[in-house]
Amino acid sequence: MKLSESKVIRGLNGFASFALVLYIIILIVSVFNSGVPNATKGIKWYTVFNVKAEEKVEKSMVSADDGLNNWFNRGFLVSETKMSSVSLRFKSYSDLFSFSAIIFQLAYLCYFLCIGFLILLIKRFFKSLTKDEVFTRKNVSIIICCSVVLMLLPSLRWITQELLINCINNLKLNDSGYNISNGVGLFDTETLIGLVLLAFGLAFKVGVDIKQENEAFV
Repeated sequence: MKLSESKVIRGLNGFASFALVLYIIILIVSVFNSGVPNATKGIKWYTVFNVKAEEKVEKSMVSADDGLNNWFNRGFLVSETKMSSVSLRFKSYSDLFSFSAIIFQLAYLCYFLCIGFLILLIKRFFKSLTKDEVFTRKNVSIIICCSVVLMLLPSLRWITQELLINCINNLKLNDSGYNISNGVGLFDTETLIGLVLLAFGLAFKVGVDIKQENEAFV
């Protein structure tokens, strides 16, 4: 049976098409819609997740001896971290089009465009499978590109959060009572998945080269 006749492959191709259309709709809505609730005043609203937030009011400090006793003697330890979603609302065009705000918005848009590019690559890969095109250089390029995009996503998230914090500090918009800092790292699960996918892509490339050499020999 050919891959083009497989219901699973056709189903995955259809699902990828649906995901791509849904992404385009979400992207258009997010770009042209302010995102600000009708009951509030504002021009544009951005929400960023996994930002580290700490109360500005200082709490009673634990002594160094107590901390060491907890570490060495207790079997169950809790290290409290407060990861929050931060919603930044621009109330004036001067803030929205300030340099720090524009740089943040470009990074925010770049991150979501990378996600869309990843969905498009997956769609192209399944589309080629429906045409019985498996061991081709195009598919090798798709797999390697997917791995690179996956490895870039954590770095783009980190950059976006840094620019968000920089924008809030420069425009003095933090009236929440919390100190915020970057809560994501430059490496995450996507980095490992990207590395595995890159190894698979390179192995796939070897298979394509061997296939083309055999065809040329015949």
